[in-house]
Order: sequence, then C-alpha cells, then structure tokens
Amino acid sequence: MKNIKTMLKYIILIIITAVVLFPVVYMLACSFMSNSQVSNMLDFTSQEYKGLSIIPDMATLEQYYQVFFRRPEYLLKFWNSVIITFPTVIAQVIVSSLAAFAFAKLKFPGRDKLFFVYIVLLILPLQVTLVPNYIVLDNLNLLNNFLAVILPGTFSAFGICLLRQSMKYISAASIEAARIDGASYFKIFTNIMLPQIKGGLITLTLLCFIDNWNVVEQPLIFFDDSAMYPLSIGLSDISNSDYGIVFACGVMFMIPALLIYLYGHRDIDSPFVQTDKS
Repeated sequence: MKNIKTMLKYIILIIITAVVLFPVVYMLACSFMSNSQVSNMLDFTSQEYKGLSIIPDMATLEQYYQVFFRRPEYLLKFWNSVIITFPTVIAQVIVSSLAAFAFAKLKFPGRDKLFFVYIVLLILPLQVTLVPNYIVLDNLNLLNNFLAVILPGTFSAFGICLLRQSMKYISAASIEAARIDGASYFKIFTNIMLPQIKGGLITLTLLCFIDNWNVVEQPLIFFDDSAMYPLSIGLSDISNSDYGIVFACGVMFMIPALLIYLYGHRDIDSPFVQTDKS
C-alpha cells in the first residue's frame, strides 16, 4: 500500500512538472522552427491554434540570426531591459539591506510606527501608486527617462520587510560584542549582518530581478518614446506577426533570470528562518 501511494505521488508530481514545463519546452522548440512553420501553427490575430507541434520540420537558427543581425530593434529592447533592471536590482538590495538593518537592530524614535507605514505600502497594489509616481516624476522632469522606472524600484517596501525579517533573528550578543570592541555600525553591518543573511540577499536579488525584468506598466506610462521600451513590452505585443522571432526573444529573455537562479539557488533555503545562536 505504501509503495502504491509513493508511486501515485510521483506520477502526480511528474504530471504537474510536465504541465509547468510545457510552455518553456514549446517556446524553445518554436524558436528553432522556421517562421513559416510557426505561422502555420499559430494565428494570434484570431486567437486560434491551427496546429500544435514541438518538433521542428527542419531545425534552424534563422530566428536567432534575425534577432542578432537583421532586426536590431529586438536587441535594443533587450538592452533597455538590462539598463532598467540591473541598476534597480543593485540599488534596491543596497537600500533595502541598510534600511532593514536600521529597523531590525537600531533603536530610534518612531521606528515601529515607521515600519508599520512600510507594511501598509507593502499591501498597496502597484496600480495605486502609478499616478502619484507619475506626478512626482513629472515635477522632477524625469519622465521619458530610465530613472523614472529605476528610482521608484529602488525604494522597495517588500525588500526592506524581507531583509528585516532575516536580520531580526541574528543574535544581538554578537552586535554588542562588536560594539564593545570598538566596531562601527557600518563595520557591524558589513562584517556581521550581511554574511548571515546571504540567503535573504540572493532571494531579494532574484525576486527584484524578475519583477523588474518583466516590467510592463511603468514603461508604458512613464515613457513617451517607444524606442525606450524594454523587451517585456515587445514580447507582450500580440499584434507582432514575427512569431518565430518572438519565441527566440522569449528564450533570450529567459536566460538571465535562469542564470541568476542557478547561481544562487543553493543559498535560497529560507530567508525568514534564522537560527538564534545567543
């Protein structure tokens, strides 16, 4: 009976895995098909599938050749995504870790009340803050500028709450011992706190990267020049008739997030649970 339950469990997990991975496999397969074969299978204008195949009639790199050498607008959008995402990720991790250290380990007037405000901001949907952000950015003359997306993304309530929770369970005795030895708060932050929240930092990096790599609403609202749009907007345009190229761009678009995950997945155990060694 136990063997049957185990077998059923593995069968269910295999089915779920196949369902989850099928879009990725399908996208990868279509990226190696000719544009004519993809067009014969799909008709996005009428939202109908003419056929379904994950085996190319003849494997070709035509779509990737088009993306890299013949259609520079796709590479431009890819680099727009890089320009938007990487500075936002770096800035958000730095700002969030510093703020989380202050909220978790430093004592100052109004600390808990201010953190409650961050909690309230955390539950607000993105659409609620778009108009206020637009007004502020307009007054700062930052519209149609990459900073219009980078700056709001830098100050993330989610990142602060995530890292504060990671730092909260670090023993206060180690901090007090470092203070007695004459260490500054910055040295405590860099030498004691950061090494112990590596999992939280990598988790925040990955989540922040995915969130900004897939950004759609902010560029559409803050950018007037379509040449500044990231690749996420280009891939969301279903009126695009170059279906094969879209699949090739989708594969290219997926690679950076996959590499970041593969690099840091061993440290993403549980950023919320830390062992208090005091």
